[in-house]
Amino acid sequence: MAQENQISAAERSYRILYRKIISLELKPNEAVGEQMLAEMLSVSRTPVREALSRLSVEGLVDLRARSGVVISPIRYEAVRTAQYVREKLEMAVIADAAGRTDKRVLLGIRQAIEEQELAISEGVAEHFFEADERMHFMFCGLADREGVWAVIADAKKHMDRVRRLSVQTGHLDLLLQDHLALLAAVSEGNAASAQEIMRLHLRRVMSDLRELAKRFPDYFEPEIADLEFRDSDSVIA
Repeated sequence: MAQENQISAAERSYRILYRKIISLELKPNEAVGEQMLAEMLSVSRTPVREALSRLSVEGLVDLRARSGVVISPIRYEAVRTAQYVREKLEMAVIADAAGRTDKRVLLGIRQAIEEQELAISEGVAEHFFEADERMHFMFCGLADREGVWAVIADAKKHMDRVRRLSVQTGHLDLLLQDHLALLAAVSEGNAASAQEIMRLHLRRVMSDLRELAKRFPDYFEPEIADLEFRDSDSVIA
């Protein structure tokens, strides 16, 4: 029996809704109902309710007394915190990876980057994001820190919705160049250079946030339009 069939209805509902929220299929600030979701997932309302409770704790849905269930808007502080946590962890990982010579893993990283390049040329952003995720995971594997990726993946969920929107900024080429530079620094064993590249790479999301909040105001918390972005928001000390 497939693993998807072995998990509970509540867990399956959670996983599907999580993916739909992160991919923006369920849009920020969109009102959804338990019955609608139950029908969409072909389950009863009870597992949906359990899944929504869990997503609420994670800050991905808002359970409101009057308006019911609303997909949480993208919140500035949540993104900023997620970026900070990811940066600290991945800078440590990339330093550990620098100079490692596992040819199979390095080949996998190169292939993931080639897939990103192909995704850009074909205009398929989702394929870029999938290859991007695989590449970052493989850097953790190269560093013998695969378990750290689970922590990073959980921490970065509030970044991921911004990343899906960031395709609108046309910055995927910049991300690709960052990835090529990361691989070069790691292959050369230059930990300091790899860390600096990773630091600047992961801070791009904060610079994109500034533009995206203006272009997609309905996706963000209302207060974000009134924030005065500081330089330190895109270059966190």
